[in-house]
Amino acid sequence: MLISDLPEFLTSPSKNAVKIRDLAYLENLAEKKSVMGGALLEVTAVASATGSTTYTLADTSVMLKTVGNGKVTIGKGKGTALAIGDDPYAHTNYYADGFDKVIVNSRSGQGKRYAVSHIRVFALDVPR
Repeated sequence: MLISDLPEFLTSPSKNAVKIRDLAYLENLAEKKSVMGGALLEVTAVASATGSTTYTLADTSVMLKTVGNGKVTIGKGKGTALAIGDDPYAHTNYYADGFDKVIVNSRSGQGKRYAVSHIRVFALDVPR
């Protein structure tokens, strides 16, 4: 197919086309930042095992709540990872941004055929 075979609206410049000269402002959108006083809480859990008889479990939950007429943000999160089998691997982690106080309690253990990891996070954002 030649360009001359295409309909005219596909080949002619549009009067409604938008030209953007500088897209540099889009570069920072991937960064994790608070927007207008927001807060972010993330909990991850990873579990893996190999062999003929294996069992894996990865479970997370996160709750964010605003109280006090929208002035205080409370975040709670927990994660559990369990792996049973050959070469077991279990890991939990968290990421918090925009909070003033973060309390983390984590425990993990590993044996020859099992690995377990558990994390609890409590985060608080108060007005200044």
